Amino acid sequence: MSLFSTTLKLIIERTLPLTVGLFAIMLVQLVDSVFIGMLGLEQLAVHGITLPFQAAVTGVQVGIGVAATSIMSYACGSQNTEKARATATISVVWGTVFISLICIILWLLEAEIFSAFVSSDVSAQHLHTLAQTFKLYWPFWLLSTVAVAALYLLTCVFRANGDTKTTGRMFLLASLINLILDPVLIFLLDMGIIGAAIASTIGYGCCAIYMFISAKRKYWLNTMATCFTARSIIVQLVRISGATVANQLLPSVSAFICILLIARISTESIAFWSLLVRLESFLLVFTLALTMSVPPMVGRYLGELRYSKINQLIMLTSKLLMLFHLFIALVMVLSATWLVPLLSNDLVIKNWFSIAMWVMPFSYAPLGLCMLVVSVLNAVGEPKQALKVSIVRLFILYVPAIWVGASTGVINNVVYSAFIANALAGAYAWLTLKRLMITPSSTTKYIKA
Repeated sequence: MSLFSTTLKLIIERTLPLTVGLFAIMLVQLVDSVFIGMLGLEQLAVHGITLPFQAAVTGVQVGIGVAATSIMSYACGSQNTEKARATATISVVWGTVFISLICIILWLLEAEIFSAFVSSDVSAQHLHTLAQTFKLYWPFWLLSTVAVAALYLLTCVFRANGDTKTTGRMFLLASLINLILDPVLIFLLDMGIIGAAIASTIGYGCCAIYMFISAKRKYWLNTMATCFTARSIIVQLVRISGATVANQLLPSVSAFICILLIARISTESIAFWSLLVRLESFLLVFTLALTMSVPPMVGRYLGELRYSKINQLIMLTSKLLMLFHLFIALVMVLSATWLVPLLSNDLVIKNWFSIAMWVMPFSYAPLGLCMLVVSVLNAVGEPKQALKVSIVRLFILYVPAIWVGASTGVINNVVYSAFIANALAGAYAWLTLKRLMITPSSTTKYIKA
């Protein structure tokens, strides 16, 4: 019982700071959109163009971070400090450089990107306004994207070394700086939409610089020469990153397909689904934090060859996650009466939400379990298995379920279909993990390479 309580305490201690930090980031992103919306419809539309690119770049940086964390945490557990430091340096430097190159390419394709997202029936005057706003905002937004990537990759170094508190604090601090600078730069200094991007760059950039200096002081980073000499680690990181990046990009692809399917029902259906997805992202913050805090612990135990601790950690985390989401689902059901009117004033959408509140929150437990299993599979050096689980969840279960529901022309059927898909995905992910954990020594083949 003492061991149980110690492990549970460790999970909570590692996860809570990340939960607070991630929630702060999501909240500030929402406030950002509100501030930009106050500037006008053109500014909000231009900001909307960046969303798919934000999802894509985030997928790349998280994929690199997941791969690096699995290697670093395993190296820390096996007392291979030099490899941990080398991997940390390579992932931060080359990861940031790679994201920067992507942003430079996107900047050079500015005109083509704008043309692809603007409708041909827009008036000449409106088109000119949009073009000017986009031209001004695009490079500053890309710069903020690099700052976000640098901060995230540095947080991977801290998490791999067992420090999640600093990560949570930096996420929170970056959000606070952003929140304070937003109204000052956007309205007081009259910088408009550019001010929002600059505020993000300053907030995330300052925290990234602090974490870099702190990591150097803790001797978690090597010299820059490592980036050119440790070729075997670079090859290993690239090999694992291929699957993990693909894993992170799949949700964006499936989300795009699903919104196209739902768009066939009605315009109101799109609005309803967009609100539901946003609500879902807030309800899954704790799960997302678990997927960031638990894998480094798994990797460390793997390096220490303490397989029983891995099984105990996974089982306990899974139970905590399931109980947490069951509690949240009950809270959502009980609070639906006053919560639904806050989400929308439209009577039709409110009616849809009154049904969805009784269904979808209960599917977030198996969905969260699937997310946890994917992160654990990456941590134990099975990125291809993790990718397989994601493909099954999204393209064998979820997207076909949405298609079946949308084909009826009734949005409530889409909700029921999504619930069933999430439940089946959770069951499949758990069975996959249980099968692989029977012989845990076989899971080290990717990390040991």
